[in-house]
Amino acid sequence: MINGDSSVRGIFSVLVNLFKYLETVSVLLMISVAAIALNHTIRTGEVSSDIVPLITLYEHDDKRIYPEIYQHEEDVLNETP
Repeated sequence: MINGDSSVRGIFSVLVNLFKYLETVSVLLMISVAAIALNHTIRTGEVSSDIVPLITLYEHDDKRIYPEIYQHEEDVLNETP
């Protein structure tokens, strides 16, 4: 039974290390994509057309989920001093 426990621990250890490497690679990939996008935005002065619909999609979803917060913000913006 001791050999069975050690083999399970060995497999678990290998899986943990594999996921650590996968996490590191995914974080580096995200940082690389963000750096390339930022560099493009700085050089051209325009936001990528792919991200604008995504931002408005989330904003629309937030307005649907939290209508009272957005209504309050619009009321405050429309007030005249």
